[in-house]
Amino acid sequence: MSGVLWAAAAGIGFGLFQAFHRRANQLMDAISATFVLLLIAVVAVGTGSFVTQDTGVIGEAPAWAFLAFALAGTVQFFFGWTLLSLSQQRDGASRTGIAIAATPLIGSIAAAIFLDEPVSVITFVGVLLAATGVAVMAQRNESADGLLSAVPWFGLGSAFCWGTAPLLVRWGLEGLDVALIGVTLALASAAAIYAVMMVVRRHKLRVPPDARKWILLSSLLAAGAIAAQWQAWDLIEVTVAITLMQLATPVVVFTAPFVIGTDMERVTPTLVLGMIAVLGGSLLVVWTGRV
Repeated sequence: MSGVLWAAAAGIGFGLFQAFHRRANQLMDAISATFVLLLIAVVAVGTGSFVTQDTGVIGEAPAWAFLAFALAGTVQFFFGWTLLSLSQQRDGASRTGIAIAATPLIGSIAAAIFLDEPVSVITFVGVLLAATGVAVMAQRNESADGLLSAVPWFGLGSAFCWGTAPLLVRWGLEGLDVALIGVTLALASAAAIYAVMMVVRRHKLRVPPDARKWILLSSLLAAGAIAAQWQAWDLIEVTVAITLMQLATPVVVFTAPFVIGTDMERVTPTLVLGMIAVLGGSLLVVWTGRV
């Protein structure tokens, strides 16, 4: 299976995951939802790694590869998924999904900074277009506190995490070139950090009966999408893979109203315009890096 197909599968999987995860988020707190999500995902991906991969390569990998995967897990899953859960509760799955569409834009900027790639005028136009899309999207829920309070900051924070994590993933894969094992280590690291945090904060794990099927479905979808995502990062350029994964945005925008059924998830012209602008700006940024 090619890297392009892995990336497309990951995008569709992430879109469905966000819609189902938002349903679970309606019934439980964000901390518990994210921790259970991590636990189920690490068990699912870890089982797949053990069954399909040669785990003997773990003993041959350098220490810095494990460090890279642990850092990638902290950025992508601990911070990224926590911000995702908080954003879905505050702004809904649709607006959060559109904010996350800024991921390739952030990834391209990160590549420019850390890989010394130049930022062209067209790239700047893409950044401006994506920022305009976020502002248009925020107009839907503008409150008395003003436009800035209506911007999905948690969702943008999640996009920042997901746009920078691939740099760490690529570093780790240079020392342990088995994506499925790498993502298992990353998920386990994030779950361990969460466990320590919950003990320190004395946070009680709460999974209401009504939320169980939704958290299970979202976790399994996330596990499959993550495995496909890391396979894509291992096979094709990160910016191309991230861009293809933005299939998640239309999937979550048009799936969320059916799965969740609240007014917050209603598809409006403003929401669609914001989605088009963010996706267009992100694609423009990635395209300028390919010509």
